[in-house]
Amino acid sequence: MITEPITLEHPDTTKTAVTKPKFIALSIKNGIKVIAVDDIVYLESSGRYTTLYFNDNTHVTICKNLGHYEKLFEKNHFLRIHHSFLINVAYLKNIFRDGGGQYCKMNYASEILPISNRRFSFVKKYLHY
Repeated sequence: MITEPITLEHPDTTKTAVTKPKFIALSIKNGIKVIAVDDIVYLESSGRYTTLYFNDNTHVTICKNLGHYEKLFEKNHFLRIHHSFLINVAYLKNIFRDGGGQYCKMNYASEILPISNRRFSFVKKYLHY
């Protein structure tokens, strides 16, 4: 997993490029699972654990907090919508209001995810609304 800037050396020049990870390795019970970041629909926090939900309707729970993935995916168009949820904006289907709260529906997910009141203005700004 690449999380730091990479120095690219070329005969003519040396430049530093900040890259976004395309694949990450996840530690699971019986080994390591390598997944494409683009296959992640959303992440849900539960204490020190994070569950990653994928576009093939599978999920895996990892022993890392959501903040770790928020920093890792900041260049990958992932958006923190709630204390417990980080979404891949590419899978965002719609946002709606219901009963005084805001919620979003994701492609490839049957769950409706809450958007906190505190983060809602940032979500709208991010989406250029």
